[in-house]
Amino acid sequence: MMTIRSQFLLVLRGLAILLVCSAPLAAQETERVAAVVNDDIITLHDLEQRMRLALASSNLPDTLESRTRIGPQVLRGLVDDRLKTQEAKRLKITVAPAEIANSINNIERQNRMPPGAFEPFLQSKGIELETLRQQINAEMSWVRVVRHELIPDLHVGEAEIDARLATLKANLGKPEYLVAEIFLSVDDPRRDTEVRTLAERLIEQMRQGAPFPALARQFSQTGAAGGDLGWVSQGSLDDELTDALAKLDKGNITPPIRTVDGYHIMLLRDKRIAGQSEETEPFYDIMTIQLPILPGSTPAERDAQLQQVRDVIASGKSCDDYEQRLKQNVATAEYNRNAKVRRSEIPPAIAALVLDLKQGQLSQPMDDGNVRRLFTVCGRIDPKGGLPSRDEIRTRLEDDQMDIMARRYLRDLRRAAFVEIRV
Repeated sequence: MMTIRSQFLLVLRGLAILLVCSAPLAAQETERVAAVVNDDIITLHDLEQRMRLALASSNLPDTLESRTRIGPQVLRGLVDDRLKTQEAKRLKITVAPAEIANSINNIERQNRMPPGAFEPFLQSKGIELETLRQQINAEMSWVRVVRHELIPDLHVGEAEIDARLATLKANLGKPEYLVAEIFLSVDDPRRDTEVRTLAERLIEQMRQGAPFPALARQFSQTGAAGGDLGWVSQGSLDDELTDALAKLDKGNITPPIRTVDGYHIMLLRDKRIAGQSEETEPFYDIMTIQLPILPGSTPAERDAQLQQVRDVIASGKSCDDYEQRLKQNVATAEYNRNAKVRRSEIPPAIAALVLDLKQGQLSQPMDDGNVRRLFTVCGRIDPKGGLPSRDEIRTRLEDDQMDIMARRYLRDLRRAAFVEIRV
């Protein structure tokens, strides 16, 4: 069995040669095995397609130099995706095709594309839509695996909340930073040089114009979308990271920063003084749950459906937990989340239902034709107060815990796996 370290040393020798250009591989070549991950295989075609997707989404030129730089991480990402989907399969966790399609629709909206325009865009780059579907499936499956397996082990005590709140109070009047991050884990000390080299190459690509969010989506091993960490202050990150941020000007990035778990690249998006805000109204994090009202359904049937949702919410720990529970227990439910909406932006009819809710409490139903909607408040930020609520601090601490536990979970899957690189 080839070790994790030796497999990636071989990649640098073979990968650039095999994927030196974007011309289609010969038919017999596409089916050649690039890697074996337990009982699954990764073909050269899979690898070539993921390489093209990484280049296109990161806005990198399709050159031998780019492929050589990102090749090992692309292959490692494919291996990790196989491990994630294998673990989801073991736990009988699935992602519906409609959910993947909705994710692609969101990508189109974020890029201001008309519906259905993303597939032709991919085709123009020689990328099959199925490649993106597989990547999204792996990401969504992993989120559900992590929630399913790790949420029962999460515990944030009152003392931890007190300590974080004391830190936040002590930081009032001091700088805080709006930050995005690319994190590259070092799960084996022998890979340190390899990971640092990748970090340096990513920084070089950003200096040449590659967008930070796109590189974060492809390469960062934290859960934040596009690498966004939100506002942070002294004590909420490792001292090495906040010390580096303090020296940055807005819009600049740090060099690779080594911490216990790996390398960080930090982008300073903005800075301000903690407790000072131009905002004059609170922000709400609201989850909407939508239920169909079937023609001919009786009031008793609709009440039973509503009770199913109430039971799910009552048994969950947070809004992050509700999605998986709804999917498992209320197949007809659809849900979405607006994580930052101003009080003035909430329609009056909805505001009347949600503004007095406690965090995690379900609203009364709102019926509209053949649809019944319910709402729950996942969080609230009051800019005037300058400090988050205890529930919001608890959620942030739980997210931090889960991120660390998820990285360890994936590390353990890698260590237990049979992985053989054949390129």
